[in-house]
Amino acid sequence: MLRYSITAMLVFLVLAFGVLAADKEVKCTCVKVDVKKKVITAKTEDGKEHDYDVNDETKFIGPKGGVSDDRLKDDRLVKGVELKLVVAGNNKTLREVHLPMRKSTKDK
Repeated sequence: MLRYSITAMLVFLVLAFGVLAADKEVKCTCVKVDVKKKVITAKTEDGKEHDYDVNDETKFIGPKGGVSDDRLKDDRLVKGVELKLVVAGNNKTLREVHLPMRKSTKDK
């Protein structure tokens, strides 16, 4: 009985780590943000455009590690900006959106 319990626990741990490992990091350029549909369209390094879904668990993280409460309405999410996305194993849903630095509004 103990042997079966240990085996079941090991199988569970392997599957749990497999799910976590399925997330992938993508460097891309923002093409479009649809706030109503909760979708970010991005062009990846291979030149293809992909639509990624944003849900309530998606984190929007700034370059210094702070979390953006504006989420899809953040002023840094504009066409042409470089983003780093953490995509879930389904290759459709975003877990994290890493935002760039804000551009300075000061005149130089």
